[in-house]
Amino acid sequence: MITQRILSLLEEKSLTATDLCRAIGINTSTMTNWKNRGTDPPAKMIIPICEFLGVSSDYLLTGKERSSKQDVLSEDSEWLALIHQLPHDAQLEFRGELKGYIKCLKRQEEDTVEPLKKAK
Repeated sequence: MITQRILSLLEEKSLTATDLCRAIGINTSTMTNWKNRGTDPPAKMIIPICEFLGVSSDYLLTGKERSSKQDVLSEDSEWLALIHQLPHDAQLEFRGELKGYIKCLKRQEEDTVEPLKKAK
């Protein structure tokens, strides 16, 4: 729950709910209501809360950070390193197989969507 995550972050950063409420311009009773009713802040409050707490909206909403660009680049590099270990002929064969596999997946996806369109 978002409100619980907010409260945990406040505690972690030695801040109070009052500090947050002042910073984002809401009454402390609003925050108390979120906590007591088990509700989450409205969407328009998410960004100001994130800015105050110094976290991403991904973290506040899900508890997880989105993969960083560095993680993606690292994974891409790993794929390339594996491919480059193959002999050149095998690289070309793998590339063709991969293209065929992607084409097949797209065709399956279209076949699944098409009957739904016809039914309407």
